[in-house]
Amino acid sequence: MKLLKQLSDMPDFTPNEQSIAAYILLHKENMLQLTIQELAKATYTSHSAITRLTHKLGLSGFKAFSLKLAREFQQENQLPSTVDPNYPFGHEEPPLQVAGEIADLMKETISKTFAYMEDAVLAQTAEMLDQAKRIFIYALGDSQIRARSLQNKLIKINKYVVIATELYEWAYHTVNLTEEDCAVFLTYHGNSPIYLKAARHLAGQNIPIITITASDQSELAKLSTACIYVPGDEVKHAKIGTFSSQMAFEYVLNVIYSCIYKLSYDQHKASADRSLKDSYISGMMEE
Repeated sequence: MKLLKQLSDMPDFTPNEQSIAAYILLHKENMLQLTIQELAKATYTSHSAITRLTHKLGLSGFKAFSLKLAREFQQENQLPSTVDPNYPFGHEEPPLQVAGEIADLMKETISKTFAYMEDAVLAQTAEMLDQAKRIFIYALGDSQIRARSLQNKLIKINKYVVIATELYEWAYHTVNLTEEDCAVFLTYHGNSPIYLKAARHLAGQNIPIITITASDQSELAKLSTACIYVPGDEVKHAKIGTFSSQMAFEYVLNVIYSCIYKLSYDQHKASADRSLKDSYISGMMEE
């Protein structure tokens, strides 16, 4: 959820925290220039009160708050897109112009998706997947192609990964997940009846759920343990292809994989080096 919306909702805030939140909302344009000391002085509160407020917002401290606020401002003040994500090119354009517009769409999509990311959520997601005994990915259509790409990467670092929706066996897989496993939902709109049915069961069994979606208000997002959002620029049916959404998904999944990899960076690198060496020796022996 956006910081400013969280502050305006003021859930379970103490009087001091309400005072800090009100000041931030009233002076949001100047917040990025303020230190924690200056904010405490301006609101007649303390460093600890501000820190407690940031913790209630799901952040590690005032620095993380400022970084997230800066990203929100970046999102809000972004220049209008130079290319329509639903119709990025016209029928009379030469191939090289089409190539340039797809390149622009890729850059804009990745830039926007990056602005949506939160350090704490990425860290939590990587930790959940790294600790999971098994990983089950729910993805259909074009999104299943992205899921397969992640599956391929994770298998190479010895992770057990299943595409739960492959061959429509999602119900069988869903009832067999345990609290040691982790479910990942890859869905742009987040309103699939299949996904909701599976997520309700998983949440009821205290099974960790990670969702990657453009719909922050969906029931699926609310049922999730961790949720990573992507820009919701595509229209559901009126578009040439799922360019923007799939670019965003691919980028997010690559980031997640990289965050998992770095948790045991030296171990994974050593394993890859051994595999390369064994492959080289095997090739020489065959010759």
